[in-house]
Amino acid sequence: MERIIGNLDKVKLKLDEAFFYLDEIEEILQEDSIDHEAGEKIGQAGERLAHELSSLSGKVVELQDILRVLEEREEQPGSDEASPLG
Repeated sequence: MERIIGNLDKVKLKLDEAFFYLDEIEEILQEDSIDHEAGEKIGQAGERLAHELSSLSGKVVELQDILRVLEEREEQPGSDEASPLG
């Protein structure tokens, strides 16, 4: 379970990195003069990507929380190992 939590932490870092690169792309687009229509399409794609990354980040946090709860239940004396959710 610790390995899963560690991997989720790594995924979260990669998602944060992707947000950083998305911000860099937006800065480059603002600095360079490009066709208006192309700029709009890129902007819309960037917004969709940002939304998807945000959604994935939320899911990673949710999974981390679930795993921590399961880990705490496992560590409690007298816990029912056959039913970690109940």
